[in-house]
Amino acid sequence: MAETSDARVRPRVLIEDWLPVTELGIESVRESAPIPGQFPKLKTLHVWWARRPLVASAGAVLTSLLPAWTPELAERFADTPELANEAAYRKWVLTMCGILGDPIAASQQTKAAIERDERIPNPYTYKPAFKNNPTLEHVTLLQEILQHSWGHIPKVLDPTAGGGSIPFESNRYRLPTGANDLNGVATAIMRAGVETPVQYGIELRSDLGHWGGLLVGRLTDRLAKFFPSGRNEQVATFLFSRVVDCPITGKPVPLVGDWSLRRASKGKPAVAVKLHTHTHTHTCQQHRSRSWMSLFSR
Repeated sequence: MAETSDARVRPRVLIEDWLPVTELGIESVRESAPIPGQFPKLKTLHVWWARRPLVASAGAVLTSLLPAWTPELAERFADTPELANEAAYRKWVLTMCGILGDPIAASQQTKAAIERDERIPNPYTYKPAFKNNPTLEHVTLLQEILQHSWGHIPKVLDPTAGGGSIPFESNRYRLPTGANDLNGVATAIMRAGVETPVQYGIELRSDLGHWGGLLVGRLTDRLAKFFPSGRNEQVATFLFSRVVDCPITGKPVPLVGDWSLRRASKGKPAVAVKLHTHTHTHTCQQHRSRSWMSLFSR
């Protein structure tokens, strides 16, 4: 929601005419790919159940504030090629969202290769959209367009901001932003992931490196013996779950609803955890597939 304080009628905004749903959808899938170290850092800071993709939030913020393209707008910014025509304007908006290539064509190539069971080079010619920051020149142009269209720079307000995706993207465009949530966890996520970085900027880097390294070191020291690295291998992460006492053995059992590590597909066997809990007279086993990887033993 954009806040406006003057009496003028708000402009017809871009989302009323156009929203690049297909492109945003493809990039949202890329953003959620389960690749270690590739998730948005805001998402890995803490779990939040309804966090929206950053690229979709960026698209919503921009198209809700930017005016629909008109010849009058192009005339006002006559020396700006990004506004020369409607196609150029829409391409610029995609660029502002971090979409620096053709995700539709790349997605089609990927699907075709999967159907042929063929491995091809990565058809995407650019990094996932959420990793691509807008240039200072583009941010300046954005604010000039908003100033011209609204009479001021509108403020983005999100009263139920949850995991903070919308205020995160709004701040990326240097827009005045207000956000809140009734849930204390969500508020803490936004305080740590949005408000504090905006307030202190790059000054936080050394402190985060120090205290984050201290925490990771302590966890690694305590957990490494339970998750040993193999030869020429390095454990990438640790998995945690809540546990309850087994009613038969009395020993702790992780509360995990699905032990699968890999689904069976195209000749590759399924892989899953095999959990053993032993007493003198009872054995409690969890079976999920024919191919097993024993990660827990008691």
